[in-house]
Amino acid sequence: MPIPRRVPLRALAAGVTALLALSACDGAPAAPGAQGGGASASPSSAGPRPAGAGGLLSGGVWAIRKFEVGGRAEDLPSEARGWIALGNDGTASGSYGCTPFRRKAEVTATHLTLGEEVAPLPAPSHSPAPPTDGPGPCRPDDVAGAPALADFEKKVRAAFDGELSLTTKQTDGYPLELHVKNGQGDDIQLAQARGDDFFGIRWQLVDTTFHDEHGPEFTAGDEMFLDFHDDGSVSGKLGCNDLTAKVTFAGTHLYFDDAALTTRRTCSSKVMKEEASVLATLKKSLNYAYWAEPGTLSMSLDEDLAFPAREHGFDLIGKRHR
Repeated sequence: MPIPRRVPLRALAAGVTALLALSACDGAPAAPGAQGGGASASPSSAGPRPAGAGGLLSGGVWAIRKFEVGGRAEDLPSEARGWIALGNDGTASGSYGCTPFRRKAEVTATHLTLGEEVAPLPAPSHSPAPPTDGPGPCRPDDVAGAPALADFEKKVRAAFDGELSLTTKQTDGYPLELHVKNGQGDDIQLAQARGDDFFGIRWQLVDTTFHDEHGPEFTAGDEMFLDFHDDGSVSGKLGCNDLTAKVTFAGTHLYFDDAALTTRRTCSSKVMKEEASVLATLKKSLNYAYWAEPGTLSMSLDEDLAFPAREHGFDLIGKRHR
């Protein structure tokens, strides 16, 4: 089954500057030098999920497509990789673009209220490998030397403050839009990049990507897949042999660690070659920008070297199986 040729993170990246990742998982600020410009956490299903817009804010990741201040569209800095996530403890963690934050938060079906700053959560135990072919996403230290980014973050801080209204809009052929507005009418328009059912989907690896080009589809078909679990582990199969790994989520980024085969089966030479190639890539712990597009059961993983470059990656299709 070929994956739908949609516009993945490359188009979405034009607005990946302040992401709303509203989920039951807590975020944690990135360790010094870690890529992604914000907090990081492995998801957890423990505890009740927060409400919001008919449940649309729970367990999901949302990416900004547009940002309007006073009715004027703001330029979205290419360096920024911002996000926000709701925890079970009445706080929101995330990044204004590159600068991490954690604040008190309350959410209902129609409103999100962000309050005072609180102590950050512990840093994750893993970090992605440093990029070798580009600068990668921005880091907090980058803001001081980027006036446009600093100005944008200042405006995002002001917009993400106090009581915010939540409304949705569905347009044929486009992802569901979520509009977050403050009392002055500043409008942050977001698109969902990950749904609440993400961990109940089996993600089949379809092909490799490089910019907008696609390699041939993998020979193994549905025998090459990944199952993400909400404890931060990954299981699956790479065509011939079974796989385990760890995964860390950081806003709209994720990266793998400790990828390893757990069986020693032998298959056709072509399948084995593809398996070895995918395993070698996963072992690099690349910092992937990901988008598991709700409604289409398709996902892209693209190494984020620096906007607009979305380099080597994978396309995946999903099937609900648990």
